Amino acid sequence: FRMTGVVHKPGPLKQKPKPHKSGSHRTKGQIERDARGRTNLKGPAQMRKALRAISKEDRRQVSAQNRVSKLKTIIDSKRANASGAVAPTLVTLVTLGGTTTSAELIASLVGCDETIVHSKGHNVEYLAVPRFKSRIGFLTPDATILEDVLDSIKVSSVLLLVWPLDGEISEWTELLISAILAHGVPTIINVVPGLASITSGKVKETTRKNVEKLIDKWSLTQPRLLHADSQSDGVVLIRTITESKKKKMVLQKRRGHVYVEKLDMINEKDGLCTLLATGFIRGPFINVNRLVHLPGCGDFQLEKIEMREEDPHPLKPRHGMFESRVLAEADPSRQESLQSEVVPDPMDAEQTWPDEYDAVEADKLADDGEKRRVPKGTSSYQAAWIVDDEEEEEEEGEGGESGEEMEEDDDDDDDESGDEEGNVDGLEADEEEEEMEEVKGCETATEAPDEDDMEDEDIDMSEVEKYRREREDNKFPDETDTPLDIPARVRFQKYRGLRSFRTSPWDALENLPFDYARIFKFANFRRTKKLMVASTMDACADGVVDAGIYATLHIKGVPVEFAKEWRQSSPLVIYSLLPHENKMCIQNIVIKKHPSCTVPIPSKSKLIFYVGFRRFEVEPVFSQHTNGDKFKMERFLRSDGATVASFFAPITFAPASALVFRIDAKGRQELVGTGCVLDNNPDRIVLKRIVLSGHPYKINRRSVVARYMFFNTEDIEWFKPVELYTPTGRRGHIKESIGTHGHMKCRFDQQLNAQDSVMMSLYKRVFPKWTYNPRVGYAEKSRIAARSE
Repeated sequence: FRMTGVVHKPGPLKQKPKPHKSGSHRTKGQIERDARGRTNLKGPAQMRKALRAISKEDRRQVSAQNRVSKLKTIIDSKRANASGAVAPTLVTLVTLGGTTTSAELIASLVGCDETIVHSKGHNVEYLAVPRFKSRIGFLTPDATILEDVLDSIKVSSVLLLVWPLDGEISEWTELLISAILAHGVPTIINVVPGLASITSGKVKETTRKNVEKLIDKWSLTQPRLLHADSQSDGVVLIRTITESKKKKMVLQKRRGHVYVEKLDMINEKDGLCTLLATGFIRGPFINVNRLVHLPGCGDFQLEKIEMREEDPHPLKPRHGMFESRVLAEADPSRQESLQSEVVPDPMDAEQTWPDEYDAVEADKLADDGEKRRVPKGTSSYQAAWIVDDEEEEEEEGEGGESGEEMEEDDDDDDDESGDEEGNVDGLEADEEEEEMEEVKGCETATEAPDEDDMEDEDIDMSEVEKYRREREDNKFPDETDTPLDIPARVRFQKYRGLRSFRTSPWDALENLPFDYARIFKFANFRRTKKLMVASTMDACADGVVDAGIYATLHIKGVPVEFAKEWRQSSPLVIYSLLPHENKMCIQNIVIKKHPSCTVPIPSKSKLIFYVGFRRFEVEPVFSQHTNGDKFKMERFLRSDGATVASFFAPITFAPASALVFRIDAKGRQELVGTGCVLDNNPDRIVLKRIVLSGHPYKINRRSVVARYMFFNTEDIEWFKPVELYTPTGRRGHIKESIGTHGHMKCRFDQQLNAQDSVMMSLYKRVFPKWTYNPRVGYAEKSRIAARSE
């Protein structure tokens, strides 16, 4: 049945299909045309797809090959241990409390097996265990000296913690554990002596849970909590140490090092000597052409590496004659230089070449270097054209001043020069009262006193003053009073306003200090780091000595004082440096204030840093740890978050841990903060902010008359382009000056409240000062001791 003459007409509510939206992406055809036949490299997705395409039998074969390879590695390692080709496994034994001492625990391990051979080295007790075909060296640093504990852990493969049976530790022990965890730890083994001797099962289980609860607090839980009460417990503990998987730190993997067991000096001359450091070579290897680092002293060159003595702690007695031989000798053509700084050329700068006229005028100005009295407002250039007339100075007439009046003015100038907020080098404090000023030769007038220079004096301020300044900075961050005796445009002439702290541009190479010409900068730091890390695997280079050999390093040019100050009871570890690690740069470290530190730490205060294998003293500049290309300076080390410390120091490739200490009133080192290396970037822009505040005098909707921000018309006109704001978020600008006492008319985007304040932010780039001091020696007064409180 068919109806004719009836046509369907869509209504107004008909839904139209959505048009195709290609978006901003390219179509498949456009991609193919742009590629022009080129194919991309296989990415992770393609690689995973290719692996899934392998058959089941092939995957089984790959797994079998991996098992065989791992088994072969383990067998080779055991054979190397049995043959003595591998250095003994070092274990740092730290007693955290209780009645069991380190000596008693080692004695119990020696008596658990009759075949164990016990021998003593320098601060090390070696156990040769033929039963497990391995050698173990126990380091027992004094737990009250944090520096010795950290130096021992850096070179150890196992950290053996002896916990007290009662499950309670002291405040110093908690500080020690937190510092160890922040420093980085290898494989951890927990031991509780005396637990097996408890006869009551209920009491024994309660004691074990209390100790495990204490260990869980520090996230140090291991598969087993070992005992050390019987011979069988000692055998299990030794087997665990020898057969457990060693989790080495990055410092041990990338850099060859030697734990010094014997230290001698030869060729003493002019306060320098050749240091003979003997010990087992550990890590990947040591290249004789690379530099080595002595902690607390500096970087030095190697002369040669030789095998002078036989291994004093063999696994099995050896027969035959020992022959001394040189393993590697430095090649002067390939040896790395000790130059750590760039020697800048003072003439390598933007300048014009002087002609004969400039030379003659320079000679005249050099002869006329005394200060002269000139009319006020005369610039240094104009002062060079004023001819001194001795007769005019002696005469009193024609508007001249008498000799007595001149002497009075000189006395006034001397009094004003002693004012901390007054004139500096010819810049008068009060321009309205003084009518004459002194100009020396044709030199330019010096700048106003820098706020940073004045704040350097705050480092030596009393503890009460530090607390007051920190509390004031937290309550009124960056707020600064406008001086009354110096024009604001002069006092803050180094500062500038920014429309947006995040997006406004700031040239990183603008007005750099002279010290920046002495440092090194990488064109591509990530690529350089990748190449340097890859060089640690190049064991076939010339002058390389493999690990496991008992050798002697000949280190030349070492100060004689270093060997004399070194305490025999302290561990000494010598590290081989990667290329470029002795070059100076700006190092940025992220640190967090330790809860045990309650003293305010101002910026630019003298601190001691433990960064990786280095130990040095600097005065860092603190800044916020945020995103962006500009970072606001912090006047104090914050307690509520991470802070970045910037300073001049040798390059250290991350990852590397960092510990920060300060010297207290008793000459001891107290832990300030912990962190890690962020980067080595001299282009990090740290801006110091100051906030000038004013008070609304009259409010007429969006128009406001403010006062107390400036005190003269010239300052208002000078800072007129800078944007204003209020704590409630209002934005505005200065329209004009009203009167001559610093009142100004402002206009904001919205009406202000009577409680609002008118504020202005100014910024100036801050650079760290060259205060790097690597000679943090081994003197008794600088040791970290336990608290007597």
